[in-house]
Amino acid sequence: MLLVFGQLVGFGQNFSNKGKDFWLGYGYHVAMAGNPTNGGAQDMVLYFTSDKNANVTVEMPSNGYKLTYTVIANQVTVSNPIPKTGTTDARIYDTGYYNRGIHVYSDVDIVAYAHIYNTSVSGASLLFPTNTLGKDYYVIGYNQSSNQTFSNAFAFVVAVEDNTVVEITPSVSNKNNKAASSPFTVNLNQGQVYNLMGTTTGNLGTALNPIYLGTDLTGTRIRTISTTGACKKIAVFCGTGKISIGGTANGSADNIIAQSLPASAWGLKYLTSPTGTQPSNYYRICVTDTATI
Repeated sequence: MLLVFGQLVGFGQNFSNKGKDFWLGYGYHVAMAGNPTNGGAQDMVLYFTSDKNANVTVEMPSNGYKLTYTVIANQVTVSNPIPKTGTTDARIYDTGYYNRGIHVYSDVDIVAYAHIYNTSVSGASLLFPTNTLGKDYYVIGYNQSSNQTFSNAFAFVVAVEDNTVVEITPSVSNKNNKAASSPFTVNLNQGQVYNLMGTTTGNLGTALNPIYLGTDLTGTRIRTISTTGACKKIAVFCGTGKISIGGTANGSADNIIAQSLPASAWGLKYLTSPTGTQPSNYYRICVTDTATI
């Protein structure tokens, strides 16, 4: 009943996770560090489901990669691993520009997820349709600590239209060598990506119990700007190559990738629920006005 009600509310607001068109990127995983020749131990797959039979295409317009999947109603279809080597390499493994946006489109409404994983380090994200995207985003992450080096935090933007001007205001120092609190702009065409990454430190623990810290990009603002007309929509993803949340930095750790909600989708009231037998739950609250109570 709750799921049905949620779908009705989403439809009424024209803001649902069901749609026919999506843009995303192959975000950073710690196994990509140093750009290994085999593409890294991680893989990325996409999940599709619908209440109707669907034909779903996964395409990287920049390099000719294109596959179409037949999705059977009320079942989950798993894509082939997204390419991580050669001319169709889709990984966003370092700072700066990448011409590697991934376009997913369907002939009927679908729900889609992205999953980046290796044997024991795994993270996934729900994907939002292009029509629900916004123009102003804030990065929300967590205090960056990990049991493995090169576990940088990241945030990247994917342009869904040509001639998109993006202003990024980093909250902290970063691997891109952009000053904290100083806005800079990047110009992107459809399917192009710009990736911001946090810095990391060396091992602050011991060889047996390593602790690697890094900058947390929480509070970084990513928005589109224009001097000639309306600002354009963008897709924003944030996360980390690997992180421990709660407990000790040398404890269990996973990569995180999450598509961000635009500020226009924020609300005033939220419901929360504990997660099974987990001993702790953590919440981060972001505001645009520091006078917010």
